[in-house]
Amino acid sequence: MVTNLVRRALIAAFAAVIVLFALVSIRSMAIILAQKNIWSNDFFAIWSFAKFITVQAAATIYNDAAIHDFQVDLGSLPTYYLPCPYPPSFLLLIAPLGFLSYYVAYAAWIFGTFAFYFIISIWRRKGRLDAVLVALAPASIVTFASGQTGFLTSALIVGGLRFAGPRPVLGGILLGLATVKPQLGLLVPVALVAARLWRAMAAACVTAVLLVLASAAVFGWQAWPLWLGKLGGHAGWAAGVASRYTVTVLGNLILLGGGLTAGRVVQACVMVVVAAAVWVCFRRGATNLAIAAALVGTFLATPYAFVYDTPMVTNAALALIGERRRGAPGIAETLIIGAALILPVVITMTWRLSMLRSIPLLFLFGLTVWRVFRSRVEPADTGDEQSRTLAAAR
Repeated sequence: MVTNLVRRALIAAFAAVIVLFALVSIRSMAIILAQKNIWSNDFFAIWSFAKFITVQAAATIYNDAAIHDFQVDLGSLPTYYLPCPYPPSFLLLIAPLGFLSYYVAYAAWIFGTFAFYFIISIWRRKGRLDAVLVALAPASIVTFASGQTGFLTSALIVGGLRFAGPRPVLGGILLGLATVKPQLGLLVPVALVAARLWRAMAAACVTAVLLVLASAAVFGWQAWPLWLGKLGGHAGWAAGVASRYTVTVLGNLILLGGGLTAGRVVQACVMVVVAAAVWVCFRRGATNLAIAAALVGTFLATPYAFVYDTPMVTNAALALIGERRRGAPGIAETLIIGAALILPVVITMTWRLSMLRSIPLLFLFGLTVWRVFRSRVEPADTGDEQSRTLAAAR
């Protein structure tokens, strides 16, 4: 009785934090849009990239001075530096936005990518809680507020992994498209090879190659080496100045005062351990829990990921919440899942607590992997949906 009361109190507290954060963020967005302060929103950078390639040679976008001058002409403050970190294949996807005004482009981008993410997230899930959580989760609110790429990349990776078994060509195409942000796909080859999803792997590789060829045909081959040459500088920026908003082990260690070299060594070690765990999870197929492990593990394996990339973590939480098992989740499990869900709140609204940002993800990853192994011992608890997914993957 006491355990149930404590668990319900925790759920109510997490729900209150989520709703309050949504209300505060929506109010802040409304104020910024009313003031026409477009350059303080991350979408301004994406829109400026799309505008740039409609009027200038696309390869020039990787010249920091050229893109900065262009952004100032669009209305950005001279002190704002927003270099383009994305590969030419990403520019190919956003090119249509360059023909739209800022607010029309913003609406098309954020609502279009959210609709894609929402459909993928609730696909074959049961219950209204899933839909509400997908829409109101702090990760979704942060992505809405920033106008960033989180909905798009999450939809591509979540959808790609979920469809890799039952619809391998579709799943592979989605994963191939996700290469527009390659650092988020480090665990995808591990998962596909471990699950022996060769058709999905082939479709992903073909799609990625076609993206490279198409972008090279449109923008010129020189754009690719220029982008590759910028990776080192952008990686240093992400690990240093932007570490405040990263959700990686490397970013966490730097915030705690660790050196960049030592941080990268630790990050590499964590990546190896996480990749090995994901490999084991996928050996029996792309089950819901194995996919959840890959989604959470992504933010432990990659050195460069930001708070607006975390809608994938929301999907992992949905898989854990929706898993059919005997009894309700315990207090510890409720704390772990809830802490991971409100992590974007901690990162964006606090400073001291955000210094421990990797801990909720580590615990969520551990919980997910443990449930994968437990499901092998107690197959009756895995649920019909997970069994169907496993059968389809085979």
